[in-house]
Amino acid sequence: MAQPGRTVSVRVPTVLCFDVEDLIEPATDDAVLWMAEMLTEHGLTGTFNVVGEKARLWEQRGRQDVIEALKRHHISFHSTWHSVHPTTVEICLDKDFREGMEALWEWDRQGWIDTERIIGRPLIGWARTGNSWAPQISGLMGRMGRAYMYSQVGLPGHPVCWFAGGLNYFPTAPFTGFDCTFYDNRLMDDAIDHLKKGLDGFCAGARPSADWVTFFMCHPTRTVSTDFWDAVNFTAGANPPREEWKPAPLHPPELTPVIKGNFRRLCELIAADDRLEVIGWGELIQRHDGQTPFVTHADLKEIAIRIEQEQRVLFTDRLSAAEILMALCEAATTPKGRYPRHFVYGPLSMPPGSGVATLNSAEVRVAAAGVLAAAKSGYLPPAVRVGGQKVGIGAYMVALAGAMLGLEPVTAPSAARYPAEAEAVAQEVARTLPEWCIHPLDMDLSKILEQTRLQCWTLKPALSRAELDG
Repeated sequence: MAQPGRTVSVRVPTVLCFDVEDLIEPATDDAVLWMAEMLTEHGLTGTFNVVGEKARLWEQRGRQDVIEALKRHHISFHSTWHSVHPTTVEICLDKDFREGMEALWEWDRQGWIDTERIIGRPLIGWARTGNSWAPQISGLMGRMGRAYMYSQVGLPGHPVCWFAGGLNYFPTAPFTGFDCTFYDNRLMDDAIDHLKKGLDGFCAGARPSADWVTFFMCHPTRTVSTDFWDAVNFTAGANPPREEWKPAPLHPPELTPVIKGNFRRLCELIAADDRLEVIGWGELIQRHDGQTPFVTHADLKEIAIRIEQEQRVLFTDRLSAAEILMALCEAATTPKGRYPRHFVYGPLSMPPGSGVATLNSAEVRVAAAGVLAAAKSGYLPPAVRVGGQKVGIGAYMVALAGAMLGLEPVTAPSAARYPAEAEAVAQEVARTLPEWCIHPLDMDLSKILEQTRLQCWTLKPALSRAELDG
């Protein structure tokens, strides 16, 4: 796989995405059907992100034709209710990471089960609904051995990351904007011209490690309607009873041939471009789902040098900060040639801060056993007792790195609470979540942002299997 900044000529892994979500208008079922069939006709694999209640409606309406057409493609979950309140972020607003995971699964479990049963195949992951995101959704997918699409979590040069135990796909160079163009040939001409120029620039330039490109093909509902079904009903927190839901207006029937014809044009363009390797999302997941099984003592010592020099919590290209801390604790209690990679979530509450502490190295090493014991819960503790002092877990990581290097005394900077990269992730979340028109205007995101920062203890790039083997 290409290294960051390197110009490459290999075909670009390309995922064609569809968000299937309208819970009101039956005519949108037909759009899903002919889109899935047209992709198959052109030898293209699509990735359809299906809302659980939509799948249940197909079953109720007897739309086995839609279900069978989708079986030729990759199927992901798009939540049970999408824009019906409470949304994903609303469920997690006042919860810590563990509470939020349980609440999400309680809300969405039956929708997931029903979608798998109706489609007749396992769901490969979960795709974000609108701008509704919480770190718990990645944790839930990781716990289930699945991945997360349209993630808010990415790293410069690494659009595929491990976060909260799940594979997260941050959309790079997304080609989108087709929803509102299919019904008008001139608009479609402009969209295709823009697409061609964008593809030329992307394919000729430097691409990041573990790169991929997203073609967000469309929301089938928005292709055949003049507005989004949810904007008509659920904007700004509105949540009318089902009997009052109103469908979005459909385009006139005479535009259907135009819509289909322009969708065909897009399929033909993609199928004919030999720079693109069109695959389903499930295939892409298989290329990135490997992880380093262990870290050697020598490599761990090199990491400890970096931690001590930089006086901060950090991760590497192969190990999260939490995994590094677990290995450091094992090295302090039972040193050996190498240490298995142990996954653990970040702490559930913010580590305390009290300036820079100076600690005795022997006491720091003794405290490692307490961290390992606490981590058996699945979560890092927010703080650890070192001698008679309560030390935040990030500060303790810095001190332990110094102790491993034989320094005496060692420093524990309380500002080191989580990896510095967590701030950029949290800023992206804070910027995008309020932009979705469905969300209430007065959401307090402070808990979501706190839990996002804390779970960045689990953050690291997801390397391709070729990079891991190399």
